[in-house]
Amino acid sequence: MSTVSTARTMELIPATPQTLWGKPAVINFALGGLGAGLYLAALVEVWLGGPGVLKVASWLGPALVLAGFIAVATEAGRPLRGPRVLSRLRTSWMSRELWVGGMFMALASAEVVFPFAWHRYPAAAAAIGLCLAQGFILRHARGIAAWDVPLMPLVFLLSAIISGAGLLVLVEVGAGRSPDGAFLFATLVAVVAGLLVWRGFVAWPGGPAFVRSTAELRGGRAGAFILAAGYLAPLLLGTLALTVPSTGRGTLGLAAILMIAGQVYAKSELILTAGQLRPITLANLTLRRRTS
Repeated sequence: MSTVSTARTMELIPATPQTLWGKPAVINFALGGLGAGLYLAALVEVWLGGPGVLKVASWLGPALVLAGFIAVATEAGRPLRGPRVLSRLRTSWMSRELWVGGMFMALASAEVVFPFAWHRYPAAAAAIGLCLAQGFILRHARGIAAWDVPLMPLVFLLSAIISGAGLLVLVEVGAGRSPDGAFLFATLVAVVAGLLVWRGFVAWPGGPAFVRSTAELRGGRAGAFILAAGYLAPLLLGTLALTVPSTGRGTLGLAAILMIAGQVYAKSELILTAGQLRPITLANLTLRRRTS
């Protein structure tokens, strides 16, 4: 008789959906990115010499960020404990999100009363910081494989820029105008950059737990919608509007709606579907069996 030993990894507790963050968190991430991205897009439009909607972005952007904070406060169950979160700036990315979000709201809204350029650069820095902080909140959730990816802050930043640019285009179209060619080209570049970062994220070599939790984002219906509506269709429609201006504002409006919807849906799926707690495994489990 002889003994044959085999070693394998046993999954003691399978991956389960996280329950800490739900729809209010999705609303916060979506509205925060949308508001910050709108302000950044408005600054780019002004910098490129366009007519600009900076006045609108200066109150609408902060209002969206504030609405997101209010939504996530309701999820916590004890919103009056919010000041405790603010005191953890050195250790908590949620605290940093609140601080830079507050700075953004104050600096950006100053445009309404003081239409000077002195506050625009720190407001833009705070907007970028808010988007990155939201990404770092997920990045440092080590127990969730789909979030613990170095690209996550960049995913959130580019998602905010794309959705914010889409909202700016909607504001322009609603006012009976079309953004100029330079801004449309810059928007298309942002969409391409966002597409590359998103594909890099879903293809990240994060191990079996990451592959399983992001399967829907990579090859399922959700992934197909995000790819088509969030990136490819806006690229096609934006290129058409840029090269054939006679297609009208309707083409731009549709592209803008898809840019916003695609990015909001991507964040929703990232939180609610891909947010799977890592399975508990026992590595190098040795099994022995006797052979005759």
